[in-house]
Amino acid sequence: MPHRGTAARRSLKATRRVSKACRRSRDQKIRCTGSHPCDQCHKRALKCDFDSPSEKILVTRRYLNDLHDRLAAFQHKANLPRSPTSTPDGPSQHADTAIIDQHLVAEDTTLPELQASRSSHTRRGQRLPFQDVAPGQAARAHVRMEATTPLTNPLAFHIMDWVPGPTGRPVFMGTSSSWAFSRRVLGMTHERLTGTPLSPDPESLLFDNHVYRLNWDGTRSKNATDIFDVSHLPSPDFVKYLINSVKFHCGQLFYLFEEDRFMQQLEVFQRNPAEQAQASPLWFAHYLLILAFGKGFVVQSVRSQSPPGAEHFIQAMQCMPDLNLFDGDPIEMAQVLCCAALYLQCVHRRGPAYRMIGTALRWALEHGMYTGMRGPYLDEAYVQRCSLVWWTVYALERRMSSLLGVPMGISEESISAPFPSISGQIQGVNVLEMQVVLCQILVKVDLTVYGSEGKLDSRYLSATQSVLRDIAKVTEQLNRSFDLYANGEMGGISRISAHLHLLEHQCIILTTRPLLYIFLQSKLGHSDPSLLDWLKSGTVHSLLHICLESAQQILRILSNLLEQGLLETFLPFDVDATSISTMPLIMAAAIDPSLLSDHALWSQRAYAILDEMHRRGNLAAKLVGAELRQLDTELGQLVKGGHLPLALPGTGMCPLPTAHEGDSVVVDAGSGAVVPPINDPAGYATQQPGLELGLVDGFTQHYELSPDQLLELANSLDVNSLAWPFAEFTQIAGS
Repeated sequence: MPHRGTAARRSLKATRRVSKACRRSRDQKIRCTGSHPCDQCHKRALKCDFDSPSEKILVTRRYLNDLHDRLAAFQHKANLPRSPTSTPDGPSQHADTAIIDQHLVAEDTTLPELQASRSSHTRRGQRLPFQDVAPGQAARAHVRMEATTPLTNPLAFHIMDWVPGPTGRPVFMGTSSSWAFSRRVLGMTHERLTGTPLSPDPESLLFDNHVYRLNWDGTRSKNATDIFDVSHLPSPDFVKYLINSVKFHCGQLFYLFEEDRFMQQLEVFQRNPAEQAQASPLWFAHYLLILAFGKGFVVQSVRSQSPPGAEHFIQAMQCMPDLNLFDGDPIEMAQVLCCAALYLQCVHRRGPAYRMIGTALRWALEHGMYTGMRGPYLDEAYVQRCSLVWWTVYALERRMSSLLGVPMGISEESISAPFPSISGQIQGVNVLEMQVVLCQILVKVDLTVYGSEGKLDSRYLSATQSVLRDIAKVTEQLNRSFDLYANGEMGGISRISAHLHLLEHQCIILTTRPLLYIFLQSKLGHSDPSLLDWLKSGTVHSLLHICLESAQQILRILSNLLEQGLLETFLPFDVDATSISTMPLIMAAAIDPSLLSDHALWSQRAYAILDEMHRRGNLAAKLVGAELRQLDTELGQLVKGGHLPLALPGTGMCPLPTAHEGDSVVVDAGSGAVVPPINDPAGYATQQPGLELGLVDGFTQHYELSPDQLLELANSLDVNSLAWPFAEFTQIAGS
């Protein structure tokens, strides 16, 4: 018996493989003892080499992404609410262990370190580091693990991406889509309050294709006489007025038409309209689209469900040549498609607008406009025109893709087109360039915060930090070239500067609002309640502050635009900005009232802005306001009814008094990290909640965050302190 037991132990020892073998043993496929030198090399007096842990290896990006997805799947599972019947020692824990083993080490190509981890912790039954501590210390470790549930962006996981539409057809909700974000928040709030899903009622909720009536199903008329009918076109003097209105509202933002060439063709057209319409169908469609835009800007009425200029838009679509076979001027073709896409976006047809701008993008790609366009056969003037068209297509495609929450049409690495050097064809090339830079930030947000990096806790916050640093760099250039406060106050605000600043703050909100979604989701009981413990972190708290500050700044800018009669009621950008900024303010008040002391005032300001937009003919503004009011009311009912705690005890955040007016300093009570001071608008609590009662009286002070403040905030974020759960294991094992 002793002899048989000894043989068994030797057999077990012989079959046991070390996690790390020397190179010679691996090449010859012989057993290695793992020592340095190993027994085989020592006997033969040969050099024994092991792979260095710091040695660089080459792996494919697909392999790394696969590892990220596996880890993200495990972390997302940890975020889900625990079953009340499961116990730490019950079957659920063993199932989780099996899942971890399956996700991390299922394939033979897994890294050696992960294979060693599996063999040492699952096959041998070796205790994990936190299992070797004292019972009391293990209990504290369990509490700390519960308090550090991984902080990831739940919107990046494509879970519950569809909701029923008014017709019963599922509607896709993109990751970065602001419309989808509002619908997700309202849906889970309504279900928490009533116990029933949100009804897709187009009379009270915003849905594509249910805001305006185009009275056209997309089919083309077979009668050529109807298509090129010129009897209903406006008079020449009214046409000039409409063209000038388009120049004012769009001329500095987008290169929709070349004024000199367009006006020359207009003179020819007006001599014989019927003949020229059929002779130049592409230009005639372009002309009709400009008229449609012009009427959209000057006609403001809610008496009709049809959008202003719809008759010209429909005629333009019907007389437009077949794009699959048409071989005309690529510049004008791209401009016509941009006009059509932007008009569709204005009347809240996001899907058709996205498809239309996608066609414009492919047209520009086909003609090489995304390249540097260098060659002996290219005229310099033509290259400059192509550059203007390309960046117009780029800006529209990026913004429409982000609003829809879908991937971009071309990667940034593929683009080498320079910015145009001439300014005669568009009013201010610098405006287009600045808009492009901000759109590039949108791309980065979509690819990182809402992409694969958003699925991992440390990478998600690192991506947020990186985006804020980029925004800080852009803010410096933005404040220098397009300062909102040229005279030290917001009076006489520039419409174009306001547009760019609104886009900048929307980038900040888009980057940071997943945190609000995480905490509201947890507070409503749709995810792990321990996620709320992240509110104790100074890093998280400062990110929430910057999100709310940007939301408030957007409402300040919009209020001043409204005061001066510059609020856009046809272009969708101001409506989108109002919705994007109001949603975080309502959510923050429900998550923790200490985050925002004057929530009701800000909400009333937003509602007043939307009501004024609706009064001027914007039907989408009415539905946006209805959604925000419903969310505000239902969250208020949950808080007042005791379904949600009014505040989180022991958040660890304590505002310190300061001698500077309007400034506050926030300190993390746990780590002592100081959050950079952010201007506190709490002094507005005494203002009246109505435009007619002096809504913007207190808006004349400079509240814009400086580039230094943004950069200081980004650099102060302690991302490493938020890593989960490996930092906890290390601390416990070393104690």
